[in-house]
Amino acid sequence: MSTPVCGVLGQLTPASQQQAEDMVTAAQQEGVELQAAGHNETGIFYTAAGTSAAGVASVLWNAAGELPAALAPTKNPATDWTAAAREADACGIHQRSDGSWILHGSVSGTQVLYVYEAPGGVVLFSTRLRWLTRAAEQLSPDWQSWTEIIAFGAPLSGRTTFAGIHRLKPMEYLETTGEGRVNRGAAHWAWEDYTPQPVSDLQDITEATIGHMSAQMRPYIAEAGTANPMLSGGRDSRMLTALALNESAETTEVTAWTTSSDSGTALEELIAAQVAETLEVDHRIITGRYSQFAQDFTEYADAVDYQASFHFWLMPVVRRLKETPGPIFDGIGGGVLLGGGFADPPNAHRLSRQDLVAARIGSRARYLTEAQKVLAETAAAGVSSRSSAAAEPVAQQYLDHPNGHTLTSYLLRTVPGIAPAPAKVLGRAQPTLMPMVSDPVAQLALSLPHEVKADGAWYPYLLKAADPRLEGMETADDLMGRRHHKRRIASVEAAAYLGGLIQNGPASGLLAPQLREADLSAPGGLMTWQRMLNSQRPQHLIRGLAMLTLWLQEHQGQLKDSDPVKGVQNA
Repeated sequence: MSTPVCGVLGQLTPASQQQAEDMVTAAQQEGVELQAAGHNETGIFYTAAGTSAAGVASVLWNAAGELPAALAPTKNPATDWTAAAREADACGIHQRSDGSWILHGSVSGTQVLYVYEAPGGVVLFSTRLRWLTRAAEQLSPDWQSWTEIIAFGAPLSGRTTFAGIHRLKPMEYLETTGEGRVNRGAAHWAWEDYTPQPVSDLQDITEATIGHMSAQMRPYIAEAGTANPMLSGGRDSRMLTALALNESAETTEVTAWTTSSDSGTALEELIAAQVAETLEVDHRIITGRYSQFAQDFTEYADAVDYQASFHFWLMPVVRRLKETPGPIFDGIGGGVLLGGGFADPPNAHRLSRQDLVAARIGSRARYLTEAQKVLAETAAAGVSSRSSAAAEPVAQQYLDHPNGHTLTSYLLRTVPGIAPAPAKVLGRAQPTLMPMVSDPVAQLALSLPHEVKADGAWYPYLLKAADPRLEGMETADDLMGRRHHKRRIASVEAAAYLGGLIQNGPASGLLAPQLREADLSAPGGLMTWQRMLNSQRPQHLIRGLAMLTLWLQEHQGQLKDSDPVKGVQNA
């Protein structure tokens, strides 16, 4: 499983040492045993008891846990942490020879690490946000972040739902000085340098891409002797399933796992079963139950520390994976990097600069087109304007970049909202690897011209290189027409849970009148909620309000201001 890490940087005092111990206690209350791994007068950190990092002053980790020897960085992380962050897509903390510390994020930004600039000049850090909050006496909400969760599904640009607590972005770091001061900065993000180049031999690039992903997966499979690739109805997951089989000494030890993403069709499960039969891999299809919706939603919210609102439907399969040893392989990033997804509109060349910025933001916040159905008028206006304003610096930064649409989508959606699923949800069950956002794969993908990848044009080459049996197989999206059945989130059980949760909570004032006043004890009122939840865009906004309500319940005793209506409208 992903390596738990927490600690304090800065001039240690009895108070800051107590904060470190508070985080360790919070971890113990969740069944996670930590022990000190490095310590001097300007820093201390803890990691899982019994790991190889215990007793040393340097550790690298990602959602797959500690790095296997085969993937160890070529340079000493204490002297060149940027190489380690890129080569292993790892976070790390290292004590330098002069006693100072460096704490850093990963190159992809998909590895989750939080830092809290606490009073007194020290910085607390943790892979689990809850542990940080348990070490703080009182916290202030970041209401701007909640407008972004409602609109985009997650806070943007490293923000969290707490003022002063930050999630490290790609290649971001903190370091201590000799006097114990803590400075935060960012090394250059190499992905900005990867730009489309002429293609002399696409087959060579394809084989190199497959080779890099296989090399990432190989040591984890060799160590565990088993593998648990996630298998949806799409291309990325079937590619990783094929590679897991290729790298396994015993293909009978590979199990592909499928669950419904609650899109209102069984095509995902049916197509995944067809792929599994073609590849001759053991296959498990795990379905969510209506009666367990509330459990799934609350467990997901807890797993991601209330910082994203997307993948609640993963929880049934996560519970099974906890009982099934072996690394998990997840295809995050494939669509945006390999598949040419989230491209600019066809008329982009005719748009003004500001209209192009708006188009790139709007494609990631498309849920807001139906905000008036879910949110009160003032709330809808506030969420729309403030969340778009927060996204604009990212879109502006890459407006003239040759891969601008790709990097913008990656930073507005993949890193903040999608990454917590493999990193924090699947990563809780078993070590979880994300080969498609490794630096070598990103470099090759971002160096291809857009027309080579547009509309998934590169996938046939990649799939054939992974396993010729996958050539020409359709995906669930290829066959998707009208939805065939009601989404689980639109069931009576889910509508009653979500409607009751929000109506009876402090965020009820953010609801549009038709939802706020709907009588959930009457069939008509319940159907009002069900209709909204059966449509993707209103459903997304409702999930954000439900996440806000659960977060307020969890932290109400620590928050200086807990009025979400005033906060969200005036963020």
